[in-house]
Amino acid sequence: MTPVREVRFVLVVDDYDACVRLYRDVFGLEVRMDLEGDGGRGVILELPAATLELADQQHGRIVDGIELGRPSEGRVRIAVEVDDLGDAAAWVTEAGAEPLAEPVETSWGDRNQRFRDPDGLQLTLYQAP
Repeated sequence: MTPVREVRFVLVVDDYDACVRLYRDVFGLEVRMDLEGDGGRGVILELPAATLELADQQHGRIVDGIELGRPSEGRVRIAVEVDDLGDAAAWVTEAGAEPLAEPVETSWGDRNQRFRDPDGLQLTLYQAP
């Protein structure tokens, strides 16, 4: 076994400015490091807490059914816990995220809403009970 010190997910995006606005400015993630050079741009954002959720295809279909009412084409989705789903949904929509479904009450007690971020990545906002 090798101990893990950090897990970093790297998203290569087409609309860098819109994605930075959403994740840095709307969600308030702090910049750990700006990565600019050789004509490219990047940023490392601090996450307050993170978990890695792995799901088999069947569980993925179940969650898609609950949140979207249909299967999803995406294999990767970011889920963000928020204090107020209504307020957060308004903020992410204003920042360019597209709502994919109306908010739903899940069987595990959360209130969720699925979006597509400005670069096409699926994003679930959830409010825990």
